[in-house]
Amino acid sequence: MDVKERLSLEEITEHTLIACEHRHRYEIAAELTAGLRVVDLCCGSGYGAAILAERAGVVHGVDIDVATVDLATATVGRETKATFEARDAVEFLRAENLAERFDAIVCFEGLEHLPDAEAALRELQRHAKAGVRILASIPNSKAFEEDNEFHLTDFGWEEVHTVLEGFDDAVLLFQHLAEGSVVLAVGADELDARLVHMDYGEPEFANHFIIAAGFDPDIVRATHRARTQLVLAPVYNRYMKSLEQANVQLRRRNAQLARGLIGRADSGAASFVSRLEQRVTELEAELASTQELAAARVRLDPRPGRLRARLRRLLR
Repeated sequence: MDVKERLSLEEITEHTLIACEHRHRYEIAAELTAGLRVVDLCCGSGYGAAILAERAGVVHGVDIDVATVDLATATVGRETKATFEARDAVEFLRAENLAERFDAIVCFEGLEHLPDAEAALRELQRHAKAGVRILASIPNSKAFEEDNEFHLTDFGWEEVHTVLEGFDDAVLLFQHLAEGSVVLAVGADELDARLVHMDYGEPEFANHFIIAAGFDPDIVRATHRARTQLVLAPVYNRYMKSLEQANVQLRRRNAQLARGLIGRADSGAASFVSRLEQRVTELEAELASTQELAAARVRLDPRPGRLRARLRRLLR
C-alpha cells in the first residue's frame, strides 16, 4: 500500500479522507489557540500553519526539510502572517526561552518520524510544566499493525497512556474515521447530525490520539463534542470503483502476460520448453542410432544366441 506522509498545498484542499482528517485536527487546534503565539512543529508544506494563522496571533512553522520550508515560506508565508524555519525538532525544543516566545506548540503527526521521539516528548513535557500549551497527535500504528517505512516509533494504546502520564491535567481526544449516511435535496445547506452507539467507539481503536495539555479541560471537551467534519463527497464509492477497475485491468494484463509468456525468448517458461524440446530431439536421435547399430550387428553376427544377448545390452 502506498504511504502518503507529506500533503502538498494542493492535496490538502482535495475531498479525500486523508485531507479531511488532517484539516480537522488543525481546525480544532485553531479554535483552541485563537489569539496565541503558536509553533507548528513538523509543519511540512505549511497547510496547517495557514489554518492556525486564521485565528492565532503568531504562527511559526518548523521543519527539518529545507526545500519544504522554502516552499512553505514562498507560498503560505506570503499569503499569511506565518513564518517558517528549517531546523531539527528536538534541537528547536531544547531552546530555553520558548515559553517567553510562544504560548502553544502544535505537533501533529510528527513524533513518530523523529529519530529520538522520547527526547522530543521530554522537551514537550518540560515546556508544558513551564506553561506552554501542547497539542500533539499520534497515529495508532500498533492497533492496526501499520507497516510504514517513515515511522521510526510505533505508538499504540499503552504507549499513548505512558506519554499522557508525563503531562499534568492533559485531555486525551480520539480521532475516528467515521461512517454515515446523508440524504440531500438540491440546494440543501444545513446538516443535523447526531452520534449513536457511542459504546462502540472503542478508544483503543481510534485512528489517532490527540493530547491537549495546558488547556481548560472543559473547553477541550466542548470542542471535541461540538466538532464534526463530514466531507460531502463520495470518497469511499470512488475509491471502491477505481479499485474494482484496477483489479479488472490487472487480471487482463496477467492473462496477456500468461498467454505471451511461452513465446518470449527471455522468459523462464520459454527457456524450459526450449530445453525440453532439445532433449526430446537428442533422445530420439540416440534411439534411432541404437536401432541402426543393433540392426547392423544382427546382420554381421550369424550366431543367434550371442546376437540376442548383444541386442539386449544395446537396447538397455
